[in-house]
Amino acid sequence: MTTTKPERCFQCRLIVQECICRHISPFLAEHKITLLTSKKEERIISNTGRLLRLMLKNISTVYVGETGWEKDVGLEISRSDYTPVLLFPLPHSRDGQNIIEETGKPLNIFVLDTSWRNARRWLRKPMLIPLRKIGLITAPSSEYYLRKQSAENYLCTFQAVTSLMADLGTKDYASASFHMQEKFKLWVKSLARERGLTLPRPCYATQGRT
Repeated sequence: MTTTKPERCFQCRLIVQECICRHISPFLAEHKITLLTSKKEERIISNTGRLLRLMLKNISTVYVGETGWEKDVGLEISRSDYTPVLLFPLPHSRDGQNIIEETGKPLNIFVLDTSWRNARRWLRKPMLIPLRKIGLITAPSSEYYLRKQSAENYLCTFQAVTSLMADLGTKDYASASFHMQEKFKLWVKSLARERGLTLPRPCYATQGRT
């Protein structure tokens, strides 16, 4: 006997009855996000980079390994209106705020939206090696309960980017932050419920449907 798979929203990938897309108000950040991902990663329902693209206006995606991806990365790096940096928690990572003060320009933040294992390999891509690496000043506890994190301070793409926005003192982000985090928690809660996962009660006890 075959089981019919539930119909899913093409964008948020939740089952259509729990789709949150109509409740999302995208935020236009002063800093740009360039998401480096892969077609394989994008097909994963629990990929948080997809959710980030729904919530940010100033974001673009480059698919590593696809035809012309190196050219696309080069064009993003060469943009004169931003300072290109790479978000990755390496030893001696720079503070992004210091780079902003030094250059007087907002950042074009390259984010590796893949597994931590792949991210380490991608760091060795010739075009990414020269980019200045920035990290998080403070890393919050992970609220992403859909995949096992390989280390306590390893955050999913969504939480890493939103935490960085807060660290940088991004203009108008304080007012957008609650909305973004609320929708992220609803999204995680829906996917976790599908998988029969039990979430920590303090994180979700007050969350309701919108």
